[in-house]
Amino acid sequence: MTKGLENFLKIPVMKLYVYLVLGLYLAVPALIATPARAQDPNATGIPNLLTGPLTGNGADVNNTPGYPLQPQQGTQGTYQGATPRGTDLNTSLENDQYRANASRFDQNRNPLFYQLPPDPPTEFQHLVANTTGKMLPLYGASLFRNVPSTFAPLDNVPVTPDYVIGPGDELLIQVWGQVTLNSRFLVDRAGNIYIPQVGSLHVAGISFGQLRDHLKTQMDRVFRNYDLNVNMGQLRSIQIFVVGQARRPGSYTVSSLSTLVNALFVSGGPSPQGSLRHIQLKRSGQVIVDFDLYDLLLHGEKAADAQLLPGDVIYIPPAGPQVAVAGSVNSPAIYELKSAKTATVDDVLKYAAGPTSTASEEKMRIERVDAHRMRGVLDLSLNAEGRSTTLQDGDILELIPIVDQYKNGVTLRGNVANPGHYLWHPGMRVGDLFPDKEALITREYWLKRGQLGQPALTYLPPCPAARNRNLANEADGSNRRDVDIYNRVDRTANQDQYDGANQIQNQNQNQNQNQNQLDRDSYDCIQEQTTQQANPSDLRGTSSQYGQNSVNGRSDRPPIDSAAPPDQRTLNSAAGTSAATALSGRNSGQFEPRNDVKLSAPDIDWSYAVIERQNKDTLTTSLLPFNLGGLVLEKDISQNLGLEPGDVVTIFSKADIRVPQSQQTKFVRLEGEFHSSGIYSVMPGETLQDLVKRAGGLTEKAYLYGSEFTRESTRRAQQQRLNEYVDRVALQASTNSVNSASGAISALDSAAAAAAAAQSQNVVATLRQARATGRIVLQLKPDSDSVAQLPTITLEDGDRFIVPSVPATVSVTGAVYNPNVFVYDVHRRVGDYLQLAGGSNRDADSKSAYVIRADGSVISRRQRSSWHRDTFDNMHVYPGDTVVVPLNLHKGATLRTVVDIAQIVGQFGLAAAAASVVF
Repeated sequence: MTKGLENFLKIPVMKLYVYLVLGLYLAVPALIATPARAQDPNATGIPNLLTGPLTGNGADVNNTPGYPLQPQQGTQGTYQGATPRGTDLNTSLENDQYRANASRFDQNRNPLFYQLPPDPPTEFQHLVANTTGKMLPLYGASLFRNVPSTFAPLDNVPVTPDYVIGPGDELLIQVWGQVTLNSRFLVDRAGNIYIPQVGSLHVAGISFGQLRDHLKTQMDRVFRNYDLNVNMGQLRSIQIFVVGQARRPGSYTVSSLSTLVNALFVSGGPSPQGSLRHIQLKRSGQVIVDFDLYDLLLHGEKAADAQLLPGDVIYIPPAGPQVAVAGSVNSPAIYELKSAKTATVDDVLKYAAGPTSTASEEKMRIERVDAHRMRGVLDLSLNAEGRSTTLQDGDILELIPIVDQYKNGVTLRGNVANPGHYLWHPGMRVGDLFPDKEALITREYWLKRGQLGQPALTYLPPCPAARNRNLANEADGSNRRDVDIYNRVDRTANQDQYDGANQIQNQNQNQNQNQNQLDRDSYDCIQEQTTQQANPSDLRGTSSQYGQNSVNGRSDRPPIDSAAPPDQRTLNSAAGTSAATALSGRNSGQFEPRNDVKLSAPDIDWSYAVIERQNKDTLTTSLLPFNLGGLVLEKDISQNLGLEPGDVVTIFSKADIRVPQSQQTKFVRLEGEFHSSGIYSVMPGETLQDLVKRAGGLTEKAYLYGSEFTRESTRRAQQQRLNEYVDRVALQASTNSVNSASGAISALDSAAAAAAAAQSQNVVATLRQARATGRIVLQLKPDSDSVAQLPTITLEDGDRFIVPSVPATVSVTGAVYNPNVFVYDVHRRVGDYLQLAGGSNRDADSKSAYVIRADGSVISRRQRSSWHRDTFDNMHVYPGDTVVVPLNLHKGATLRTVVDIAQIVGQFGLAAAAASVVF
């Protein structure tokens, strides 16, 4: 076997192959280990110049770069980072400052405080919650919610004069004059420090206030003519014990400057079962301090706080008697009593910051557990006698709030200038609440009327063309020029009447928001519209709510999105485009409608107001209606009803209660070919004919057949029916998708079903974006030219009637070779205009062609054709008509049917051939 291996290796190619394999085998582990070595410089045993350990004066690799390095342990004469004896004090002070900065840096990276999880409720808290319906907290427990995760040394805290020097403290001694000394000295375990040329001095047990005099006395034996300054450097640490009902009992190493309160915060304070009134500090078996934490919480008093010494024990006993204070107090909580025999209601109310301003003085309730057997209730008054009542452990004190009842007042609300509560006096009547008519005009009305006088932009020049715009932005739709002059005026509009049309517009414009904002900020101008974008009025032709300087402050009509899919644009165009809106010339040029006239607030309902009164005997409520108009306008004494304390007077507007048509305030817009186009207030019982006559009648160029009459109530009804239809279509499409998916027998069928489902969802989404116009077809004759030929339709508020001039064009759109607008010729028919447009293309559904008349009616080919004759092409066309040839959406279905039939016949043929062979 060895000989065969030698022969194998004699081949040069094989030898090279073996060398490559061995090289990779040895190199791969080293490559894998390289990132680890890069992260750990000590892994190779070679110190790194940037991150490796540096030996020297106070350098440590474990410190953060850019911050001071902690001194090495084990240096003679050092203690926890202190400098050796005789080290220059200036350098030491710099290191102290560095350490302070590093400590703050570590605090930012690793916060020293964290929030404790919520404590489980005690049994008494559950009892109080079942009684009052609220879980009351333990008073003082929130003080220890954010506790330190570790003890932060008090390095920068000034040392008090009574601080006692002990082993481990560091003294900073500065001497100048005949002798110069600037050094740190560490107190050794014997309590001594060594000063050169002076000797060993005992300083342990001496207070910091006496230390300077003590050192000067000792140094006066050697030196003369000098001055001395002593300060504290690094302080020693002491060990204490926190036991009992503490949240985190145990042994703690704290600073020698720490006090009892500091240690409580370190240990997390008392637990829910611990006492806050009797916290004991024990030293050498004796109780040194009995600390009441309530003095600190209630009065900010910590005079009893004592400084800790090594070996001190802080004992937290179990909680003492507890009472709960609930109801109308400023600080409801569960309080601990210092003594159950002397605590009164007044003492506990002081703990709870006293009663609130709404607490009743007539009644307060105490629930008490009698002799640990059953519960009882005491009713007291909030007077001196009730406050002196002694409380017991487990009592629940509840202060009852006053009843929200007005003793001698009446309430005025509704459509008035100053709603509120008014003082009642004997003989008071309804007329006393509003002495004049102006008291019935709301403040909102005057506010909106004041907004009408605010200055607004009336003209903006067109923006210069962006010649160097990025082609990528052109591709994503940023080449659209939306007229956006409304962004510079008041935007306090109510957009509910448009059923979310503005939301659709905003979604389509989000892609171009950055570029459009840049254009608006860079130029004081408006952006021109492209030919692809339809007129904003084409989307809907409703109401008198359009306009800029109106109560709502803006025009709410959304423009049609030119970036929408073709089918969506066709749907929107078919829904709202008419000869009236397209040919009336209302929005011609670069100016948009900005002014409107409409109600600033709903009018007052003069026919009805009501007094709501409660019977004091039966406590039943009755309504006393009165005629507001008769009282205020006609001074009818019979309508001036008397008032009683507690009455509520409500004044309604016409928006609160639907009033008869004859009493409604109606504004109607007449636009186009009228002698006096404008906005008119409709008289009671006035019809469309009457209003047009009052406006001066029609002009000679009026095209009454192409007029457009829209109504807001009709638009809402149309939109509701459209939404219901879309919901039915969506449900049917979902059902068909499920049936098609379940009936698929091949991958091709599954793919076809998925594509059909996606297409159905797109159609449903497009339908949901369609908006009703509210147009009512007046069914006028093409040759109508007289006001007398208008229908006698009753007018409503928000109606809009547009009469264009006689157009000179006919439109052909849809699946034709050249969709265009052609000059009207009285001798041409539908077929002639289709020929002018090039005729139907290969994707057209010619059998479904239709004509949209200028009056809004539609005539289709199916209506004008029968089994023996088709008169659609010979149909008359009138000015402003539109010929539409829709797309054939089912093209290709016939070929698929033929293929399926061929496959079935083929399968039958194969089956017949097999049967003839077998039999």
